[in-house]
Amino acid sequence: MGFIFVVALQMCFAVPQPNDPTTIRINLLWQACSQICIFLIPTLVFAKLFHGSLSRFFHMDFHGRKWLLGLISIVILLVLTPLIDWLTYWNEQWQLDSMWEYLRQQSVRSEELTQKLLSLSSPVDLMLQLLLVALVPAICEEFFFRGALQQILQAWFRNMHVAVVVTALLFSLAHGDVNGLVPRFVLGLLLGYFFASSGSIVVNICAHFFNNAMVVVLYYLYHSQQIFLDPSEPLFFSWTTTIISGLSALMLFIVYFTKILQTNRPKK
Repeated sequence: MGFIFVVALQMCFAVPQPNDPTTIRINLLWQACSQICIFLIPTLVFAKLFHGSLSRFFHMDFHGRKWLLGLISIVILLVLTPLIDWLTYWNEQWQLDSMWEYLRQQSVRSEELTQKLLSLSSPVDLMLQLLLVALVPAICEEFFFRGALQQILQAWFRNMHVAVVVTALLFSLAHGDVNGLVPRFVLGLLLGYFFASSGSIVVNICAHFFNNAMVVVLYYLYHSQQIFLDPSEPLFFSWTTTIISGLSALMLFIVYFTKILQTNRPKK
């Protein structure tokens, strides 16, 4: 229903193509409103109608230790950058059939639109992008996918791991980007296990916001000519660096999240 509402608004009020700073800001605001209507509002209504307490259903635990876990989740994502970069490059090389090629071209157009939306280079616009492109999607998508969908699937399947995997797959497919299907699926797995282990949506929002904000800041630095490396291009880390990054991220997750999950399991 939220998606239908957004489409109806788009038909009534044509959103201009981002060709100048003003229309880019309008598009940024439109993207944020779409996220709120499609993901956040329906999720809050569902939780209120069927579960009563929003804070308890979404595990909105703001205890100091949860913020520490949020910081550790950010470190894990940062350490995992070489592996995610390699998965992105590998995913982009897929050539399956004509339908896949069509979807790949759609992904390229979507990426070009994203690059236009992140092309503003003033400090004020950076703050706007961090709010509308990084923070709002992080909150909306985490409430929808991890806060609601993953918990619903876990109740259905009675298996945490199945719920995490299915939610991660739906999370990746929902973005409609076949070029980023695999790395976004891996990101969804991480976010799913962060939520299942920590028991707090705060951890997920921290990690998701950092992932989005890192892209926003890189594009800002690139368009303001403070760096000359195009963020859309792969970094091509060595195999050694990629393997070490993956193992290091796994070790950090085991040390800080797996032990919490084992501690919280009910005793038989």
